[in-house]
Amino acid sequence: MARSRDLFDDTTMTFGEHLEVLRVHVFRAVLGIVIAVSITLFFGDRIFYWLRTPVENAMKSRGIENITIDVPKVSFYTYLANLFSSKETPPDELVVEPPETLRADQLRVTVRKSDLLKAAGQLSPPVPESEESVYLIITAPEFAQLRKVVDDTSKITTLKMEEGFMSYMKVCFFAGLLLASPWVFYQLWLFIAAGLYPHERKYVHVYLPMSIVLFVLGALSGYFYAFPLMLDFLIGFNDWLGIGFTPRLSEYISMAMLMPLMFGVSFQLPMVMVFLERIGVCSINTYKDNWRIAVLVISIASMVLTTSPDPWSMILMMVPLLLLYVFGIFLCRFRIGGPASPIR
Repeated sequence: MARSRDLFDDTTMTFGEHLEVLRVHVFRAVLGIVIAVSITLFFGDRIFYWLRTPVENAMKSRGIENITIDVPKVSFYTYLANLFSSKETPPDELVVEPPETLRADQLRVTVRKSDLLKAAGQLSPPVPESEESVYLIITAPEFAQLRKVVDDTSKITTLKMEEGFMSYMKVCFFAGLLLASPWVFYQLWLFIAAGLYPHERKYVHVYLPMSIVLFVLGALSGYFYAFPLMLDFLIGFNDWLGIGFTPRLSEYISMAMLMPLMFGVSFQLPMVMVFLERIGVCSINTYKDNWRIAVLVISIASMVLTTSPDPWSMILMMVPLLLLYVFGIFLCRFRIGGPASPIR
């Protein structure tokens, strides 16, 4: 009689026990994500400000000096507490403007004393070339409307009422997911570790930390290196075409989050190469002999993974990946725990 080759024949746990263990680790991973998102909601205003800084710098470098990025004065939880609270703000907590600060409906105008005297009919030509100036404060309700229009044009805009809230929640959830990712990967590792052989566990202990380091390096490179250069190129291209640029919040936030994520994923190339070499799908000579095909594949992957269709973003990802391809070949030369058996 043929021997059964069920998936769990060689284990001491039944299928139901495996499902129970999986349920426990999934619950712990989800709980960790919930706690991390709760923390990022508390600091969401700072994260939001941090994500918006690159576009501010890019626009200022193009001469748009009136761009402003305001940090909320209170945290998200304080805002919610004030929203659902019927208590009024105590008088000592009210913000008092300094004496020199203009109201929204006021405008400061600087004029020369001679011009002011001439307008009053008290001075005749010739007028001295050098003299002191004075300023006048003019009040009109139209100035407040004009100031509001100017302020709105110097901020990231939203086209929907719910866009700001949804973008804020998206940023906090994404940041919480990144914060909880070590805990999530640890729970995943606890689940699969029991089914690995000793030499396979050695691979995981060595290459998993290396994979995390590569992901972090890729994400940092994408945000601090590639993303500002991409913004500068795109904003400069709009200037060349004579087109005004007012960034939309949801689209910009999506780009600001996806760019580091795609770079982090693409930096896993050496780990993928090592994995394919260890299981016998590819060899070091295969990587060396087919480098031209690898360049073509990396070019296509760089075009697909970047969040912008411009060629500059593709080049910014392609160059590091080519270097990582060489690093992957170098990494395949090392053996830990003995060679792996090829797949048959």
